[in-house]
Amino acid sequence: MFKNISLTLFNNQELISLLVLESGVLVFSYMLYQYLKKKGKFQTSADQQTVHKNRWTLMDTLISATITIMFLVIALWQLGATAMPQTRWQPTQANESFILEIEDGSSAFDRLYLLSGEGDNNALDSGYQLGLKNIVIEGSNDLSKWEQITRVEDSSYLQWEVIDVQWNYRYLRITAGELRNVINEIGIKRAGFDEFLPLRVYSKDPTGKFDPQLVIDEQAKLTIDPLYLNETYFDEIYHVRNAQEIAEGQVMYAFVHPLLGTQIIAAFINLLGNNPFAWRIGGVLFSAAMIPLLYDLSRRLFKKTFYASLGAIFLACDFMHLTTARIATLEPFSVFFIILMTYFMLRYLQMNFYKDDFKKTLGLLALSGISMGIGVSVKWTGAYAGLGLAVLFFASLFARYSEYRRAKKQTDPSFEEKHIVEVFPKYCLITLLWCCLWFVLIPLTIYALSYLPCIINRNVGWSLSEVIKQTVGMYNYHANLEATHPFQSVWWQWIVDVRPIWYYHHVSDSVVYTISAFGNPFIWWSGLLAVLFCIFDFIKNKAKTAGIIVVCYFAQLIPWMLVTRCVFIYHYYPAVPFLILALVYALKRLIEIDPRYQKRVIVFTVLCVILFVLFLPATAGFGTTKSYIDGFMRWFPSWYFG
Repeated sequence: MFKNISLTLFNNQELISLLVLESGVLVFSYMLYQYLKKKGKFQTSADQQTVHKNRWTLMDTLISATITIMFLVIALWQLGATAMPQTRWQPTQANESFILEIEDGSSAFDRLYLLSGEGDNNALDSGYQLGLKNIVIEGSNDLSKWEQITRVEDSSYLQWEVIDVQWNYRYLRITAGELRNVINEIGIKRAGFDEFLPLRVYSKDPTGKFDPQLVIDEQAKLTIDPLYLNETYFDEIYHVRNAQEIAEGQVMYAFVHPLLGTQIIAAFINLLGNNPFAWRIGGVLFSAAMIPLLYDLSRRLFKKTFYASLGAIFLACDFMHLTTARIATLEPFSVFFIILMTYFMLRYLQMNFYKDDFKKTLGLLALSGISMGIGVSVKWTGAYAGLGLAVLFFASLFARYSEYRRAKKQTDPSFEEKHIVEVFPKYCLITLLWCCLWFVLIPLTIYALSYLPCIINRNVGWSLSEVIKQTVGMYNYHANLEATHPFQSVWWQWIVDVRPIWYYHHVSDSVVYTISAFGNPFIWWSGLLAVLFCIFDFIKNKAKTAGIIVVCYFAQLIPWMLVTRCVFIYHYYPAVPFLILALVYALKRLIEIDPRYQKRVIVFTVLCVILFVLFLPATAGFGTTKSYIDGFMRWFPSWYFG
């Protein structure tokens, strides 16, 4: 009932339920704030501004936790089914067949369902498994005269093949034309009813290794109208397949990225089963973890709770952040570690090894290097961020060298200047050698060891030479890729948010389910202007914070300017956190010029949140109407939602 009312009132089946839950989170958070305030747990505003620069406060915990939980409510809502057919039948020989019988004597059916995943013989001598390839389904009422119902020529990993038919047959014969076929489950819908016909195995090939009963043993997991909730979509067909192979200890059929992120998905499959919820929950959790992380990064850059809150809210209500969280790809893990390595480097940059604990500065560099190693082991875009960190590190080291030169020139140096002259050569050498260890050797070690749990080639164990071989192979794949895609785009289209990539589309009883990846236009467009302002402020006023943001942003964008192969708007996602930091920086400067701008900034932030809510049908796949898509969400002809 709520879904229908919500669809009628708001063109979003899930909005009423979500508003109730989100209101509950806000009310609870406010009540908790009032309770803690009465208990005297918060400092006065004057005290807080002083303390806030140096340590995390209870207010920071309350604000960042509230924003994170509100994001989680939406990100977890209708994320995916927790059950999916797992057992599978595979032929022992080509053209092997079996016969199914409708148990209750019915013969009228109007839809066939077939699901194909990956079996346990992936690394066959004859080649990789194909799923449903040249599968012939025939019908009969007397077991002598057979008529072909359909032939399935192709399928995608764990995506339902739904075939609308009108037949009256008691028996169905399924013939696998290829040895490499795999069938997880078969369902037959009773004609005119939303229910599945009961099936049993009538006959099978006695020489077959697998029992055909495996294709009808999980009928309770079938869905009359499967959505993204019940199957893979877009690049999940690759990443989830790799994750299943890792989880089951199988030989991997192919991969084009490092495997650490896929191993995280595999860990959730081992924990929760091979189902859509398990594939996607890791991405949701890592995406949620980015919010308090960016909050603290903003807090350390801008020194106030207000600006830290802005950074967290903008990230939480960015379209791409939500869409990417809810699909089983590598980006949530990669971007999390990109932010994390930047976070530790920023903390290092805010220290001075002349004045602060030298060992602590080394510890922060080590944590940044470890984070970079993990990030690169998820996806090579972590190396782009590493180049940005290198620029920031050497700029900081040059600043220390400049202090050293000035101190050395003093004819009557102070105690502090003597200390600088004395320790710089030693500290500089130690720091450089330390960085060689933690930004070169340790990341390479993490990268190489990340392949250990994976069976890359049959009968070939882990070795450094195999890791190098696979890395070269991945590079050659990306360098020589000549594929095209109807939703490919280039970097200049990303920064102005004009070319979303369309992931999914389904229509059921006039309700449209669609998913596209692109940015919140209010954030991306104003963020682009903010980046330009940061460049200006850094050049004209030598603003250090603006320079840090610009370096981190362009470290993620410039490499894609040089790529000539097929790329997509989601490749811009690693730059988005730094786009948001640029936006917060520009808004902060506005408020510093005129405090009255703070109210306008709050209004702008509320508008960003409202737009995020209005576009949920296109970013989260919540049911909507075609008229809403065409009448409101398609702002430009290039914004395609099906």
